[in-house]
Amino acid sequence: MFRILNVSLDKIQDSGHCSCMKSILPSIIFVLICNLALADGHEDCAMMKGDAIDPEEFSEILGKKVYFCCGTCVKYFDAAPAYYIKALPALGKLFNDAEKKQLGVDKVELLAQRYCPIYPERVVNPESKTVEYKGKKVYFWSSSAIRRWARDPDKYFKEAMDRGHLPQYK
Repeated sequence: MFRILNVSLDKIQDSGHCSCMKSILPSIIFVLICNLALADGHEDCAMMKGDAIDPEEFSEILGKKVYFCCGTCVKYFDAAPAYYIKALPALGKLFNDAEKKQLGVDKVELLAQRYCPIYPERVVNPESKTVEYKGKKVYFWSSSAIRRWARDPDKYFKEAMDRGHLPQYK
């Protein structure tokens, strides 16, 4: 590929706009190649922000494969696919309006709270484990998150509020 690019660059005329293009073309090509390399196989999991998807961890719905970082995300997605498709734009863009309607996405009511207060990169759903705190439900990703919360609920409450992850308390 680079040999072809070098030959093409040598053929560009050294006049006016062409010489400007000749000087910036290698930079443009480099940026494009880097973007392709980064995008290829390095997509983030929609349910655990910051974790790369694993090509072996997926759920199949309406003939489409939806990839995740781990089996836990697959399990949670499979338990509430319509909810996650509506709550997460990265998943929503995988389905057209007719498919969303077929899955019942239009009937889903989203929680005000989207993220676990202990694991803030993980998305909760209405079936997630809960604890009542100061008269309201707080949703958690897992039992281990609840155990951590129980050790110091005031600390974790403050941290989650600072991140804006408990909108039900505003």
